[in-house]
Amino acid sequence: MMNFKGVGNTEEVRNIRIIIKSVDNRKGEHIAYYKSDLMQATFSVYINDNIFGALALHRFAEMIRVSWGKNYKTDRVDFVFSDDLMHFENKAVLDVVAGVKAFCV
Repeated sequence: MMNFKGVGNTEEVRNIRIIIKSVDNRKGEHIAYYKSDLMQATFSVYINDNIFGALALHRFAEMIRVSWGKNYKTDRVDFVFSDDLMHFENKAVLDVVAGVKAFCV
């Protein structure tokens, strides 16, 4: 299952957090990343606001969930927007971020 949460959320990290950040001066282009304290590494994917970006984001989230989910209290993924003004126009990308089951299965 995937959710959206705000960056300023101070509650205990129980779910996997993937942060999505807009690329400066590149409309519709974003970087989604996951920081692993255990591995001392950051994993990322560069996506566009289109169906292919939605597929890449979904696969990235699943890869992180399967690889690192056992280290969290749940295996849920929370998407965190680093910019309040950021938005997606493509419905498929919105569905991935919202965790719509029809797309994410």
